[in-house]
Amino acid sequence: MKSTNYLLFFASLLAFGGAIIQAAIGFVPEWSAALGAGDELLSNPPLLLALGLLMALVFAMCGLYGLSGAGLIRRLPLLRLGLFGIGLFCTLRGITFIFQLLAVLGVLPAPQPIPFNYLISSLVFLTVGLGYLIGLAAGWNRLGRLARQAAA
Repeated sequence: MKSTNYLLFFASLLAFGGAIIQAAIGFVPEWSAALGAGDELLSNPPLLLALGLLMALVFAMCGLYGLSGAGLIRRLPLLRLGLFGIGLFCTLRGITFIFQLLAVLGVLPAPQPIPFNYLISSLVFLTVGLGYLIGLAAGWNRLGRLARQAAA
């Protein structure tokens, strides 16, 4: 595996980890409560489970796109667009890490204390997003060549 593919591989592992965690907290309402789920969601366990499994599926699909971009599984449809969309969404979501960290350090004002798990999840999103975007940029030509070969 080329070194540029390691970024996509690592980011996909984080996405699969997110899928496992999301499924687990969907099954265990106490874990959802500890991670900040609202009372409305906690009072409806079937909805909590359905949303947890839906989000786990979304994270798993992101992981599959990362593995496909790394060349470890067959090429998925709209690979470059999918990698770009995943990378952009995760990076935009993860940018909040910077502001959260500045608030924790006292540089920016915070209306309330920032829970540690919010800080960690934002860091993971930022890492995944940058992994997808940098891996996509580094492998852009290779991924385009694979698309042309698949179409031929």
